[in-house]
Amino acid sequence: MSPNVDWRMNVPRLRLIDMTRLIKKFVQAASIAALLASGPAMAGSNKVVVELYTSQGCSSCPPADALLGELAARDDVIALSFHVDYWNYLGWKDPFSSAAYTDRQRDYRAVFGLRYIYTPQMVSGGTQQAVGSHRGKVLRGIERA
Repeated sequence: MSPNVDWRMNVPRLRLIDMTRLIKKFVQAASIAALLASGPAMAGSNKVVVELYTSQGCSSCPPADALLGELAARDDVIALSFHVDYWNYLGWKDPFSSAAYTDRQRDYRAVFGLRYIYTPQMVSGGTQQAVGSHRGKVLRGIERA
């Protein structure tokens, strides 16, 4: 007999940990759906959405994280940080990571014609991309978006 099935009522029971995972996935999906429903990564005529694809398991990401922090202070930028899950195999699981964020980055790979996805990657306005720690390229991408 499976420990997750109550045969007396013939109704599956969800363990607390399963419910927690389910709620977490629902919140992530709802957040992404709301973001995607707004159209391409643009916030309006005077603001640019800047997305950083990062991970706690990425040794090259701290400078990009710091740059995103600086960009977040600007009035013309909406800064978003997406923690991807493809570095989790290294032994440290990023608690902010999500397969949905990795999928979103893969969509950008196709848009930009890239051969692979990488961290740190910054996407500006859904139309420009650069290595997230290359300040000059990121700033030019914001201007062009």
